[in-house]
Amino acid sequence: MKLLVVVATATLFAAGLSTPAYADEAAFKAAGCAKCHDPDKKKKGAPAIKELQEKYKGDKGKVNAVTAAVSGGKDHPEIDAKGADVKKAVSFAIGVK
Repeated sequence: MKLLVVVATATLFAAGLSTPAYADEAAFKAAGCAKCHDPDKKKKGAPAIKELQEKYKGDKGKVNAVTAAVSGGKDHPEIDAKGADVKKAVSFAIGVK
């Protein structure tokens, strides 16, 4: 019985850890980011997700700065998201978990 409880708890814990990554990827796609950002290569002049993740190396401190740049629209095309959804999309793009 104890083993069953441990396995069930571990499974739920593991599922909980993976959920934010999927949520961030869904936000990335819903915001329209995938129209210009390909996983592996430049597309429409936009850097690949792989390039972004190499550049920012999952630096949580950069999430707010990149979110502000993306949301500002000055140097970035308009996206179909606001606020927390943009932050989730950026987190996915730069590899923050």
